[in-house]
Amino acid sequence: MKLNFNIYIVAFFLFCAFFSCKKNERVEENQEKAVMGSPENFIQQYQQWLDVNNFEKAEEYATEEEKLRLNDLKKFVFKTQETLDSSLLKTSFLGINCLPKGEHTICVCKMKDQFEIYDNTFYLKKSSGKWLMDAPPEEAQIYQDEELQKIIDSIFLTMENKFQQ
Repeated sequence: MKLNFNIYIVAFFLFCAFFSCKKNERVEENQEKAVMGSPENFIQQYQQWLDVNNFEKAEEYATEEEKLRLNDLKKFVFKTQETLDSSLLKTSFLGINCLPKGEHTICVCKMKDQFEIYDNTFYLKKSSGKWLMDAPPEEAQIYQDEELQKIIDSIFLTMENKFQQ
């Protein structure tokens, strides 16, 4: 009798492990569809990575200018453990309107998180069949100027000091 019970327990754990693996495969498959599919799906996937502070995954699908912007955002978010806990978001899209322009696409979105409803513009670039997030043109210019980059870094340092007080 005890042997039958142990067999059922082992079978149950194997069953759970099998379906757990399938769920992870589906999540990865959905992410792959998003980065290869429509700009709307890509934006939603990209925002999900940002919502949970998965900057490494977001950087995989970012232009060099956007990687610089993400790096500054990461510095700001990961300053302290308190910031990390309070920085998780749940963003939903109320509307997305994308306009293709050559290899670039501009998407204007109406978004909502747990704090507010706001408008946001995303700049995408298609490269090797997949979407890349690009920094807004005005921010790309800022990051290319070393002097302005030093000013931005000092602002983040000042904000960090005030946040720790």
